[in-house]
Amino acid sequence: MLPEPRWDFAVEIAGPLVRLIHLEAEAQWLRLGSLKLRARWELFRETRAARASGSGNGALAGLVIRDNLRNRRTIQRVTVQALRSARRSAILATPYFAPGRKLREALAQAAARGIDVTLLIGVGQFRMQDAVAHSFYPKLLQCGVKVVEFRRTQLHAKVAVVDDDWATVGSSNYDGLSLFLNQEANIVIRDVPFAQRLRGHIEQAVSDGTTIAPEDFAHIGRLERAWYGAAYFCYRGLLSIATLGRYS
Repeated sequence: MLPEPRWDFAVEIAGPLVRLIHLEAEAQWLRLGSLKLRARWELFRETRAARASGSGNGALAGLVIRDNLRNRRTIQRVTVQALRSARRSAILATPYFAPGRKLREALAQAAARGIDVTLLIGVGQFRMQDAVAHSFYPKLLQCGVKVVEFRRTQLHAKVAVVDDDWATVGSSNYDGLSLFLNQEANIVIRDVPFAQRLRGHIEQAVSDGTTIAPEDFAHIGRLERAWYGAAYFCYRGLLSIATLGRYS
């Protein structure tokens, strides 16, 4: 039993983007069935031809998906691009943190060049997942990333805001399963009022969280450090096998 409802977000969408979302959802169900090869090819062509974005009241939004066909790294790519183009700040929230090298480096490099980078991570659900996330803390903290753990209740939101004009809400965690294996979908929004409202919600959660200071890890015992390293080694090994070496 959770002490409070899970912390999460959803968005309401109107306009031409709705058709694409419906088409992608329908295609997912169809792929689970016994489609013939020709039908699968036609489905692939139809969804590929339906690339779209939608705007309304000045907002611009797009659907970004991850699958094991043509969009295997799309969600990671747009996130890395947003971090690399950040001018002032980036704030990200995720239940599970264990991304591949490119996203970890994009976070560290953004902070190293003076961008205010805050990473809000959910903890307390899976002990091994927490240990894997902890294995990344030293380098992130050393580069200047602000790491905050959310312990009040279960964090389920997968959201981010960069520079108050780029935001994303979706299903993808920043971990190996979501970025390299699972079927995921995110909405990317270019709209200042929306991004500012979302940032306010994330900042409130950050203020309710526990900030991890670099010195907190300077005094960690050898046994605990070994546990973090072993957890990451096992996680990386399993994901490397499952992704045929794409996770690192």
